[in-house]
Amino acid sequence: MKTIESALEPVTGYLSSIKRNPKNGWYEIEIGLPLSWVYDDNNEIKCEIISKSDAGKLIKVVPKNEKIVIDDLISFVEVIIETNERIAEKEKEFTDRMEQMKGMLESEAKKFYEELDELKTNSFKKRNDKFVKGLQNDDEKKQKKSKNQKELTNAESVDVVKREENKEESDGN
Repeated sequence: MKTIESALEPVTGYLSSIKRNPKNGWYEIEIGLPLSWVYDDNNEIKCEIISKSDAGKLIKVVPKNEKIVIDDLISFVEVIIETNERIAEKEKEFTDRMEQMKGMLESEAKKFYEELDELKTNSFKKRNDKFVKGLQNDDEKKQKKSKNQKELTNAESVDVVKREENKEESDGN
């Protein structure tokens, strides 16, 4: 690469033209930028929008005084490009992170809905089966209790009969 070509290489994709303003004695650069890109004037260099379309905007970068040379204008355009590339990188990082979080949330939601579906299908059946078993156990307890009471009643009857026999024997003596 030759000297001028290598100096212009960092801005080549954005550089539209370099013009000499003989009235003021300086160079002016026109660059094409995407619509979303940011840039601003500073104390030494001014930016003017020449035209705007859906594809982007054409900006004229102009010195504010004769001390600013073409190298400074190229460096300023490099700052614009680097700044906006960092912004785009950060936006991509954020978008990627949001996609990752979205994937995690979708996974959690899927897991939650699967558990919910399982509860809907199995929960009532299990609780209903438990309820029925509880009723059956209550019936068995009642039957055992009444059986025990009958046995107790029979035992009490035998005991009463024995007492009466014992009483008769002791009265007869």
